[in-house]
Amino acid sequence: MTHWLPAAWRRLRRPDGAGTGNARWRVFAASCALLGLLAHLALLPWFLWRGVPELVLYSLVTLPVYLFAAWVFVLQPGLPRRWHFVGTVSVGLELAGQGALATWLLGWGAGFHYYLLLVPLVILFSPFGKPRQRALLSAAVGLGYLALWEASNRVAPVYALGGDELRGYLIANFALVFVVVMAIGFLFERAATRMEGELEWERQRSERLLLNTLPAAIAQRLKDRPGEAIAERHAEVSVLFCDIVGFTRLSERLPPEELVALLNRVFTAFDDLADAHGVEKIKTIGDAYMVAAGLPEARTDHAAVLADLALGMVAAVRALRDETGAALDVRIGIHSGAVVAGVIGRRKFAYDLWGDVVNTAARMESHGVPGAVQVTEATARLLGDAYALAPRGALEIKGKGAMPVYLLQPAA
Repeated sequence: MTHWLPAAWRRLRRPDGAGTGNARWRVFAASCALLGLLAHLALLPWFLWRGVPELVLYSLVTLPVYLFAAWVFVLQPGLPRRWHFVGTVSVGLELAGQGALATWLLGWGAGFHYYLLLVPLVILFSPFGKPRQRALLSAAVGLGYLALWEASNRVAPVYALGGDELRGYLIANFALVFVVVMAIGFLFERAATRMEGELEWERQRSERLLLNTLPAAIAQRLKDRPGEAIAERHAEVSVLFCDIVGFTRLSERLPPEELVALLNRVFTAFDDLADAHGVEKIKTIGDAYMVAAGLPEARTDHAAVLADLALGMVAAVRALRDETGAALDVRIGIHSGAVVAGVIGRRKFAYDLWGDVVNTAARMESHGVPGAVQVTEATARLLGDAYALAPRGALEIKGKGAMPVYLLQPAA
């Protein structure tokens, strides 16, 4: 007794069994099992004291039903589903049988018919069968309740009770059923409130994870229209690629834990800068970092904001190099133009960009200068006189031929 009572109370407060169907049923089944057992134990000596042998015998025979239900729903919630079905049917039949038998023996005025009102609760809360089937079965119980009321008016009870004794039965039965219903309601409301809090926490966590994966506008579209393909053309966008110089040599020299910790510090600094400038981080590929501005929402300063971001990234890496002594440096390339953006995949989906602008921005990085930001002529025109640009001449770019490029100079 001392071992299972604390476990039973914990199950009532936090009914989290895996094999009991849905969360509402876990709460209701655990509550009914324990409260029904306590009510049954209270009625048995009452029947014995009042001298109703039929109800004493019935209670002794059906007591294992509640012991079984308490074992299944409270102490062993991980049992296969069929065990929970048997427990549900057993409790429902016991309630119906006791209510009908006691009403026939003692009359309608004794109030045992109140126990029949608990049967539809057992049916409706259970996860077994379809909702329509449960509703029809509950309606059948209601018709049986009316039939029992009609029969009790036509047939005299087996035991004729005096008015005071009948009133005592009525008050006691009403009070017992009322307490059971209120206790179940309290436990259900308490557990439901806790579950709602956990669901809200999970929803917010999922929201944060989604926003870490996708731009806010794209995440909202996916939630509003799930399954819809998302693909958009953006005419005015700037794309930035950043690569850590000498990362392969660094990875050969540093232990894996130190290497990952260092890379995490670099990319965390880049993430903070991207958030501060209001641009979209697209992805990381190994030690490469890709950012875009001007999407999913258009902005006229897309080239300028990436130029500021790039200079901030160079400064952040130099500060980290001075702090750690690691041989860190970056190459950065920027190009501007039109891209296609969208979400691909069903599992581990990602927001990505396609088009010549993406390829050219990557070439600007790979053909760039360590510690410098290289931009194309298209980006240089957008930056205008607001930024210092040093012509580097025409570079032979793979797949593009000779292209004039510029190095972005930090502000004086």
